[in-house]
Amino acid sequence: MQRTVFRAANLLDGDSEPRSGTSLVIEGNRVAAIGPDEAIEASPEDRVCDLAGRTLMPGMVQSHFHSCFSDWGAQAPQLGLERPAPLMTLVARQNMETALAHGFTSVVCSSSAYYIDRELARAQLMDLYEGPRILPGSHELMVPGVEGDAESENWYMGLTNHGMVESVSGVPEIERMVRREVQRGAEIVKIAASGGHTLGNAHDIETPTDAEIECAARAAHGLGKKIRAHAASRRAVMLCAKNRFDIIDHADRLDEACIEAMLAGGSTLVPSMLYSARFLAMVDELSAAGESFQWRSSYLRSEEEYARRTREAHEDFENISRMLPIANEAGVPIGVGDDFGVAFIPHGDYIAEFELYVKQIGIPPLDVLRWATKHGAALMGYGDELGTLREGHLADLLVVDGDPLADIRCLGDTANLLAIVKDGEFVKDELGALAH
Repeated sequence: MQRTVFRAANLLDGDSEPRSGTSLVIEGNRVAAIGPDEAIEASPEDRVCDLAGRTLMPGMVQSHFHSCFSDWGAQAPQLGLERPAPLMTLVARQNMETALAHGFTSVVCSSSAYYIDRELARAQLMDLYEGPRILPGSHELMVPGVEGDAESENWYMGLTNHGMVESVSGVPEIERMVRREVQRGAEIVKIAASGGHTLGNAHDIETPTDAEIECAARAAHGLGKKIRAHAASRRAVMLCAKNRFDIIDHADRLDEACIEAMLAGGSTLVPSMLYSARFLAMVDELSAAGESFQWRSSYLRSEEEYARRTREAHEDFENISRMLPIANEAGVPIGVGDDFGVAFIPHGDYIAEFELYVKQIGIPPLDVLRWATKHGAALMGYGDELGTLREGHLADLLVVDGDPLADIRCLGDTANLLAIVKDGEFVKDELGALAH
């Protein structure tokens, strides 16, 4: 079996400070050896790649991935109903391929319609296409009254297909629906624990109830699966943390007490701030021009309501901008990923989120890379095999023509990704004269 030996690498192992002059050996689908160049020997049968100081790092993980999201233009009555299932499946496959082409060798799905995530994972096992490793998601479970629930605006249509959302109410129904989602292939179930995120309304109202949240977590964990929550309000973050949710998305109104609860419960925070930043910038631009964003929602009944929600959205964004570095310093696991595919943030624009955290929020780039590698791999359930480059780990890695610690933007140009390796196989190989 031919080995691949990378020499003279600037090694970013996904956790530690960079190591220059480092060699790494791939044998089969595993990392066979790592060490200083002079300590690693190559045989005549090996493929040797002299990286000449280029960066070698783990494959990255999108931890909030909506496979079906696309800028469809005018929205259907509900997310997930924009197009027929076959077309949405093809778009989802394309989005998966886009993620892999941008160096994301794994994705943790957030929510989708028609169980497309699960079927795309199965299609990979059948060698039907090449995509990232997939942790399939569920529909998004919403209780009546949470903004965006399946019938809040469309009840009069009599819809029986609610797209990527399922309306649930009460402990028995939530338990049944969590079990059904797992039965149909979800490895991580999502529930809306609050409204809010992007246009305000992250209020501490009881949607869903304490008992419903507890039931959802118990049902998912009891089946050995993970659970995540759209949780923008302080109440929702606290409640989900106390029930040991695996992922808490957004956490706009995070505070110090929430951070302590997340540390105690082992929850990972996925802040997903890029969409909010771009949305609010657009709202502000329209406001400066004397216009308002045409928000389709029965919750916005007047210009005064719009103004209040816009003000709250800015306050929420300022709060999570202030609290995110505190959570990071405290040791809360954090992941990357956002609502890529919708307007303002197309699939493929993933590194813009990294730039936001580094340049606007002030997170050290090494920490953001750790979020995208080590923390994401833990969410995938591969914390002992992926996300860091260690001897014996699975060989998911990238060769980057640039230094992400000096300029995180270099990861955003696919031309800088000279090699993408997933499970020991080269998905992309443009090493050219560097290899012999």
